[in-house]
Amino acid sequence: MIYRDFGNTGYKVSALGFGSIHLPMTQKDGKTTVDDELAIPMLRRAVELGVNFFDTAWFYNNEDGNRVYGDAFRPVRDKVLISSKVPLFEIHKTDDFDAYLDRTLEQMRVDYLDFHHFHAMTYASWKDKILALKLVDAAERAKAKGLIKHLSFSFHGDPDKMPELIDTGAFSSILGQYNLVDRKNEEFFTYAHAKGIGTAVMGPLMGGNIPAGGKTFLERMKSDSTSAAEIGLRFVWSLPAIDMALSGMTTMEQLEENAKIAEGADTVTPEERQSLIERSEAVMDLSDLYCSGCMYCDVCPEGIQPGRIFQLYIQHKVWGFSAAVKRRLSGGGRWGMRANPSSCTECGNCSAHCPQKIDIPGEFKRVWPELQSL
Repeated sequence: MIYRDFGNTGYKVSALGFGSIHLPMTQKDGKTTVDDELAIPMLRRAVELGVNFFDTAWFYNNEDGNRVYGDAFRPVRDKVLISSKVPLFEIHKTDDFDAYLDRTLEQMRVDYLDFHHFHAMTYASWKDKILALKLVDAAERAKAKGLIKHLSFSFHGDPDKMPELIDTGAFSSILGQYNLVDRKNEEFFTYAHAKGIGTAVMGPLMGGNIPAGGKTFLERMKSDSTSAAEIGLRFVWSLPAIDMALSGMTTMEQLEENAKIAEGADTVTPEERQSLIERSEAVMDLSDLYCSGCMYCDVCPEGIQPGRIFQLYIQHKVWGFSAAVKRRLSGGGRWGMRANPSSCTECGNCSAHCPQKIDIPGEFKRVWPELQSL
């Protein structure tokens, strides 16, 4: 495993971090929970492979992520950096910061968090909520008590005003989206890195869309790499401003593959990087929809899961996986849907949660008939 300085925090982090939003799940006593038999061995194997940064959030894994972290890392707490997030959308008064932090620590059964993020922060939420409720002061008090080591933020939106937040000096690290087909945050990561801020990437594989491209992706990228995942991860690591890529892994096979790829994190040349950019732009000209696969839109009262629909559409439209998409639409497992877009009431709840500001009900009218025709 390759390790890089994480800004000015004093930590060296593994080039590959573990993003836990896609941990394997199961049904137990009528409730969806993390599948401990699969998840805990995978998290501990990640530590064996040299991964030392693990990221979760309050609502990840049907709010079961904190509990499984406690179970997985109790024997190796001194070997891992644990990152979690303040659910800003649930914070309505200053004391809520402390309440959610206390509940997170209690569920994990740990004494402190290494990194605690304001989750999905925007410039508006910085002004209207964080400053208004003096949440940075609350975080500083928690730091003084030893409950958190570093304050950070994650973001999904427009990066234009984010440098102003870096300049406040309140944050030790940032977490944002960046991948081969979504490079809008590149200048901001470069700015933050130059300021000594730790930089971590979410969605380095575009929410699983890049690996799903498989051989078709490799052909369209004219690459001799062994896998689409290798291209995606190597590209993210090729930006000098990036300290770490968080990959949301679901299976032991994905973990082993990504850890092996991470051994070459520092081997991408500037020429190879530029070639990847040019080829990616040519491929993405085929797409008329960008969905990062974050699944924040999975809030539909009718049970529709827009992120899954859009991932299937991109796999069909961009990567040409039409036959596989057709099978997935009719099958179960991860791609089994609780409801399809024909049940949409256009309430707009999903769009309100979408970091990409997609008009989800509107896109359903265009995307769903095309998928049904496969």
